[in-house]
Amino acid sequence: MRCSWLIPVRDGGSWLAEAVTSAIAGCGNNDEVVLVNDGSVDGSVEALTPHPNLRTLHQTKKGLVAALEHGRRECRGQYIARLDADDIALPGRLHHQITALDTDPNLAAIGGRATLFTDHGPAPKGMQLYIDWINNLDDPHREILVESPLLHPSVTFRATHVEQVGGYRSGKLPEDYDLWLRLVAKGLRITNVAHEVVSIRDHSGRLTRTDSRYSRSAFDTCRRDFLQKTALAEPRRVVLWAGVRGGRPWLRWLKTGGHQVIAVIDIGQSTVRSGVPVLPPATLPNLDFDILLVAVGARGARDRIRNDLATLRPDLMEGQNWWALL
Repeated sequence: MRCSWLIPVRDGGSWLAEAVTSAIAGCGNNDEVVLVNDGSVDGSVEALTPHPNLRTLHQTKKGLVAALEHGRRECRGQYIARLDADDIALPGRLHHQITALDTDPNLAAIGGRATLFTDHGPAPKGMQLYIDWINNLDDPHREILVESPLLHPSVTFRATHVEQVGGYRSGKLPEDYDLWLRLVAKGLRITNVAHEVVSIRDHSGRLTRTDSRYSRSAFDTCRRDFLQKTALAEPRRVVLWAGVRGGRPWLRWLKTGGHQVIAVIDIGQSTVRSGVPVLPPATLPNLDFDILLVAVGARGARDRIRNDLATLRPDLMEGQNWWALL
């Protein structure tokens, strides 16, 4: 089988039928839609119109990750296309994504651009900024520690590659971001197609707003796990570009991990932070280090720092010698 759509749901309401219909419409002759009912009680699953491409699995209420793993193991396709029960797959999605996957055997997961909508009122500005970032992201690897560079309901992945890294992991972590990072840490590629592939319905009940697995600290746990497997797999000389508030946790983590923090780069007035000299950006050309980490979250700061580094240290490659952490 070519591709399995994977849709977990708990009480999908009136949105579920629209999501399932959009996935069925995207099916070819050798595709299927696998719906995982995670203990729904609202009747939305039973109300779906039967279809030869639709296969429904049932489980008691166990949560999103358990539903994803249940469905992933039952999917028969070479590729698995994710969709949430409140979103809509756009026409042509599988053609664009599977063409790319067929062309590159090292490509593990591929997302795409998205549109954002709400059933009532304007979309929240923060979510729209995130969608805009995704839609304009040239290289997901370069900014993989900024945010999740793939929208989960936009992603189609190669089933064997996800199986090789152990599938979705449960715990206090964002299950999708954790998966992309583990794929990349294994030397596999991720990317986005330059086409709109999904419409994201924003609403107050989205798990990204209500579940602690999507908190800042949970994302930082994933970032640190990735760095420990890649750029910081052994003790390194590190420069940390950060303000006091955002930099303190990273400074503690680096020192606890046995890394030598050469300097903290900051435009503030302090001269020492936790025993590490605080220096202005202009000193970067004179510093000898292995890795630069940038933990400055103010809006627009990352672009300004990227421009400064192009002048001060053009030898540093983002995603290789330096990383933005948020």
